[in-house]
Amino acid sequence: MNHIGKIVGGLSAGLLLATSAWAADHGAAPAADAPLSTTVKASACWIRQLPAPAPSGGFLVFQNTGDQVKLTGAHSPDYGHVMLHQTTEENGMSKMSMVHQVALPAAGQLEFKPGSYHMMLEQARDGLKVGDHVQVDFALDNGQRVTAQCELKPANTLPGKAGGHQMKH
Repeated sequence: MNHIGKIVGGLSAGLLLATSAWAADHGAAPAADAPLSTTVKASACWIRQLPAPAPSGGFLVFQNTGDQVKLTGAHSPDYGHVMLHQTTEENGMSKMSMVHQVALPAAGQLEFKPGSYHMMLEQARDGLKVGDHVQVDFALDNGQRVTAQCELKPANTLPGKAGGHQMKH
């Protein structure tokens, strides 16, 4: 192998390793052919649309009528990256960090909301605007997936009562 071939081969191997590391670090996207869950449903999904390059936050409610399962990742054809995040308090400071799994309690619900669990969506597809709806698929640790239809809301949208949303004026 000549010098150029070694460089190209090394770059290809490095890119493959970097891609694998990124995937492992950002959670597993659900397989396109994974069956839809019959026990976990997603509702009231909305995304606080922020101008690029800022990431947008996504919020929704998961209802689980079965045994406990875990969310292990998310994907949307309208965003380059979708990550599961959690906001926590540490030494009086609010801290946001990516999480690799989120447990959905058996026969219960979990709300992704500001200041708690939420999605971080980066690299929005060109042309997305407030009022559009996008699909987000979530991977479950049992091999199934959950699909949510999420409405893009203005940056100043605040969560309202009972899953509604109101505008800050």
